[in-house]
Amino acid sequence: MSIEAALEMGITTVKFFPAEASGGVKMIKALLGPYAQLQIMPTGGIGVNNIKDYLSIPNIVACGGSWFVEKSLIQAKNWEEIGKLTREAVELTR
Repeated sequence: MSIEAALEMGITTVKFFPAEASGGVKMIKALLGPYAQLQIMPTGGIGVNNIKDYLSIPNIVACGGSWFVEKSLIQAKNWEEIGKLTREAVELTR
């Protein structure tokens, strides 16, 4: 679905995936030029090294990430490590 189609339906919050592969922060800032009313939730390629860059944009309402719940950790039932990584991810958002 396009941004125009979403806006025509009254939708102003959109997911932006894959964020990094699609130009990341620069692309989102460019999109917000003509679409300043958008609220965006980027996912894809977001991690500890760039999440703050995304969250510094006022129109970002949330970021999706999977680095703190890796499949191998889930399969190993390593809940302690998942908890630690999740707490670290939350701290990055403050």
